[in-house]
Amino acid sequence: MTCYQNMINDLTDIIQREGLPYKDTIIIGNNSSGKSELIKNLLQKAGFENWYLIDAVNRYFSAGQIFQMSGEASKLQFSRKIAEYRLEEDNFNRKDTFYYMGVPTSIENFYFEFAAEIKRLIREFLGVELEIKQTEVGYEVYLDNVISTLSSGYQALVRIFMEMEYVKRTMEKGTVIVEEIDEFLFAYNSGRIFEFLRQEYPQFSFVVTTHSADLIANAKRANIVLLSDGTYEFLDAEDFNSVSQVYNIFDSIFRDTKILDDKERIDTSLRRLLNNKVSGIWEQEDEKEFTRIKEMNLTKIQKVLIRQIEEW
Repeated sequence: MTCYQNMINDLTDIIQREGLPYKDTIIIGNNSSGKSELIKNLLQKAGFENWYLIDAVNRYFSAGQIFQMSGEASKLQFSRKIAEYRLEEDNFNRKDTFYYMGVPTSIENFYFEFAAEIKRLIREFLGVELEIKQTEVGYEVYLDNVISTLSSGYQALVRIFMEMEYVKRTMEKGTVIVEEIDEFLFAYNSGRIFEFLRQEYPQFSFVVTTHSADLIANAKRANIVLLSDGTYEFLDAEDFNSVSQVYNIFDSIFRDTKILDDKERIDTSLRRLLNNKVSGIWEQEDEKEFTRIKEMNLTKIQKVLIRQIEEW
């Protein structure tokens, strides 16, 4: 088993046994850091029970797809097949999907099951009145009583809210994974969406991935998992109060870590180890790495970090 796979398995175990300080977790890392692999592992190890996935491509909503369900089909129930189908290689982050009652379908078909709540959520989040009305030729969207088309940002919000209302209706508790939760949202709304969902759906835990510094700066009482160069580090969202503070972290993980010199590599490792110690997440691999670093020729600052880790 590779070190990379060990990292994915370690993180999966820590998150699933609730070994982090908070119930909600934000994952950040570059595109090859392992975010998608971690998400897949979390769902597969859980057997998809009480876990739900909204992957990055499920951000579309079309009023033209609405078809009012009736009879047995309208009686909502939880289906693990939704997440299983979304994880299939041809679908994951490639196709918008909603697998229900044994067949692929459109989530828009269930819009009127959730219409009152969707309207309330859009009103509270954006301050806009949303109406979808049936006409002779189909359904039309109205925003503040003006016939409109839904921008990508509006579609993303309506879709996330619809998925969450489905989860609320069919799962008493569990964990919802939202990949690239800020996809298509303006910076202001990116900064608010995570906390808004946590407030509206407190019975669920959230695991989200993001590239939004605004989201992290506005997050409270949440774990942050940094994935970089085959390693991971735990941080506390409470330690970040501004976007500029978050950008300092982003600079360290979104640049090419291969160009780091030895000093920078040791600094990065010690910072990760200290945060893991402070967070109460100290694994056997951390102890091995810490022992190895202590034997190196260290700077005075690095020796101070060593002492802080030992004394914590």
